[in-house]
Amino acid sequence: MPHANESHFANALRLADGEVVTFVGTRLWTADPARPWARSVTMRDGAIVAIDAAPRGRHIDLGEHFLAPAFLDAHLHVTLGAATLAQCDLSGCASRDAFEARIAHHAAALGATDGNAWLIAFGWNESDWRGDAPDLSWLAAAGDRPAVAWRMDQHACVVNRAALALLDTSPIAGGEIEIARGIFREQAAWKRVIPATPEPSIAAKRANLTRACAYLHSLGLAGGGSMEYLRDIRDVYLASLDALTFRVRATVLDRDWPLDAPPTMPVEARAGHPFFEIIGMKSFADGTLGSRTAWMLEPYTDAPYTDGLAMEHTLRGELAAWMRAVQNLGLSPSVHAIGDRAARALLDACDACADHPAPRLEHMQTLAREDLPRLAGRFASMQPLHKADDARQAVARLGHARIERFFAFRALLAHGARLAFGSDWPIVSPDPLLGIRAAVTGLDLDGRPFATEHSISVDAALAAYTRVPAEMLGFPGGMLREGRAADFVILDRSPFEIDWTREMPKVVATIVDGRAVFSDTAMLGTQQRERI
Repeated sequence: MPHANESHFANALRLADGEVVTFVGTRLWTADPARPWARSVTMRDGAIVAIDAAPRGRHIDLGEHFLAPAFLDAHLHVTLGAATLAQCDLSGCASRDAFEARIAHHAAALGATDGNAWLIAFGWNESDWRGDAPDLSWLAAAGDRPAVAWRMDQHACVVNRAALALLDTSPIAGGEIEIARGIFREQAAWKRVIPATPEPSIAAKRANLTRACAYLHSLGLAGGGSMEYLRDIRDVYLASLDALTFRVRATVLDRDWPLDAPPTMPVEARAGHPFFEIIGMKSFADGTLGSRTAWMLEPYTDAPYTDGLAMEHTLRGELAAWMRAVQNLGLSPSVHAIGDRAARALLDACDACADHPAPRLEHMQTLAREDLPRLAGRFASMQPLHKADDARQAVARLGHARIERFFAFRALLAHGARLAFGSDWPIVSPDPLLGIRAAVTGLDLDGRPFATEHSISVDAALAAYTRVPAEMLGFPGGMLREGRAADFVILDRSPFEIDWTREMPKVVATIVDGRAVFSDTAMLGTQQRERI
């Protein structure tokens, strides 16, 4: 029996198996270019069965609320992000005193629970205190306990003396080590520090994954393209398939394999499970702007002695061969390229490869002007909050002349690139609304406008968090269309009817596979509750 009103939103979203439910409202955005707006969407058994048809089953009147396809994060690290939930968070530290205070607090907490554990911190950014990167003396509060603090981009870290004594500090290709300061960059950080750092137990990883999924759902996310190591795919994801509520399309991070002998993929991870599937493999062409390791066509303005670093398959001149080897496995090659020289090398490799499975061009932050048209029809997986963060140091690093092609969202769209937005969590917040705000307004993390000529429309930003990542990664949602998954986000107001420089919508509910995985009635007024 249909009900025109529901007394409580949470109760309204308790959806029984086989139940037919129709959401009705004036603010239903479909992400479907053929029919962008709708007045109703009907779902049953986790799928959309009708758009703008006569309402069937139980009715939920959305009132002034906004319903859209649930958000998708084109590029994040779920296992890594989940681990940070138990680590020392240094993001936003505006001074050395604040940095050291957080280290001291976390060290004291560890001392009360585990005297042998490493102190692991993440999220520092020298832009937050407008100074130099930290050195090992900033970790003094850890005492004799080995400690490592990762820069927010995860491409550089600082360790204390206790950790330094345990690490190999010999030179390494594609990496840099400053022993006196305890700093490791790129391959030195990944291949010297990470293997020496104790990992959480498998049980802890599984528990962290559950927490991470709940957190991501609270942000309106139904799924994401996650970068994962095979050991975590086997030990964490495949052991948790029945409990997964966050859809994951995984890209394998393991990269040390001969091109003629790729690693064996778990059969069950290639079977097309609705919540988990391996769809690609990853390589890094260069580093990051913040660490001055992004590979540039011209030297850094504030460090003319370097133009960054080429890495891995790009450094060895085998990027195209690696991409073809990945495609021969029926997988999508995903390549990190931040500097304009790295982007050119990646585009050259794409030209030498097949179009399918489609390569994914990750980051593409700085492009030579003549390379912009080369992205026509290609997936550019980009992160608007990286622009908001890097904006604070971009002019110093690159000079004014290169800013016209720095995060050139609008120009890329004009040239026919397919923009898929993500966060790179835990590098920055996975909140898609913050990403939309950055893409639409051009505001940096300090609230100042930067390179606003690259800003795009709300419609384009929403598409980059819904339809395009669904196309790129093979998600069943991404659009409100018959036959698509019933993956929805409900916001408290329309993102098309606000001033993004002053306010943002809030997530009221997230529905995945026809089930409410998050709902927040606390932000609803009494009158709104009665309507819903």
